[in-house]
Amino acid sequence: MRRICLLREQGDVAEAGRLQQNDLATAVGEIRRTQGADAWRDEELAELFEIETKRVSEALLTAEIMVNRLAELWSPLPVAVRPAPAYAAATPSSNKPAGPAGPPVISDLLDAMLAAERPSTRLVPALNR
Repeated sequence: MRRICLLREQGDVAEAGRLQQNDLATAVGEIRRTQGADAWRDEELAELFEIETKRVSEALLTAEIMVNRLAELWSPLPVAVRPAPAYAAATPSSNKPAGPAGPPVISDLLDAMLAAERPSTRLVPALNR
């Protein structure tokens, strides 16, 4: 169900519909066949979709904020030269593409994180001073 909501949020409505009509419908049908017709009523499924849609939206917004923040922290540009990040609105229907430069490459973020953890650059907390 979460995968369907993620696909919808990313704009792949066709694949989300295929999963819902095939995989989810088959799974729900099997549950109802084995546990009775009242198992997983349509109202319960609608509630679950609402919850998962909200979770996916919040997770994507959090990821975008984190990527922008990490890019700010590890950008080679001086603070005054860096462009201000553009945060997306916190709505489930926000399917805004990334700006022209796009988000930083994951490998660059990982390299920056590893570089930040080297003993020469890491702050050592004062213990029992």
